[in-house]
Amino acid sequence: MKIYTVISMFIVLVVYEYFSFSVGKPLILPSGESILMEIFTIIRGTTFIEIISVTVVRTLVTFVCILVLSLVVGILAGYYKVVAALLNPAMILLRTIPTVSLILILLIWFGRDLGPTIIVGLVIFPIIYELVVGSIKKVDSDLKDVCLLFGCTIFEKFFALYYPNLIYALSSGVQATLGLAFKVMVMAEVMAQSRIGIGQALNYEKTYLNMAGVFGWTIILILIVMIFDFLISMIMKFLLRKLE
Repeated sequence: MKIYTVISMFIVLVVYEYFSFSVGKPLILPSGESILMEIFTIIRGTTFIEIISVTVVRTLVTFVCILVLSLVVGILAGYYKVVAALLNPAMILLRTIPTVSLILILLIWFGRDLGPTIIVGLVIFPIIYELVVGSIKKVDSDLKDVCLLFGCTIFEKFFALYYPNLIYALSSGVQATLGLAFKVMVMAEVMAQSRIGIGQALNYEKTYLNMAGVFGWTIILILIVMIFDFLISMIMKFLLRKLE
């Protein structure tokens, strides 16, 4: 499968270079060479580490906090129907409200420093919450009766019945949600005109019509997401092996 991935990437690069050469306007489609040179320029910059650190730390801290909150609230909602019923209107609202509207409202309420963090939290919370609730509800009622028959404690019941379903549900959902968290964070930074971060860097390049810089920062963001996606996949594989 890796060879097909390499071939696919090569085809994309060739097609992009063809269109870039055909258009002949670096302001619209810069060449691959100019984008690569811009990436090296960005990496050599004195503020590069600080810029990516702000966005990465902000995103990861928000993601971890929301993951823990979603697990706690989702497990409670899976166990108790009244909790799920109370939260249902809020979940419907968060799932249906347009992301752009949510970003604009929260930036006005919380400002450009705190706003992006709250935006990411409210976007990814319903997704992880639904995964957790769904995994809890999938447990067979007959297995619950067996646990009740043998007098299992609530912790024994959780680790025997619910924990495996939870890990399987999160194994794919967490990776997708983390990628979404990075995308929404950068989008919010751009719209908030944050003082520092990848969103601020994209805003700077856009202001000076440096499309190679915009492409460069976009590729850097993609690489960052791929690195964390790989790390998350390793962690989830380790947890899944523990269940076998």
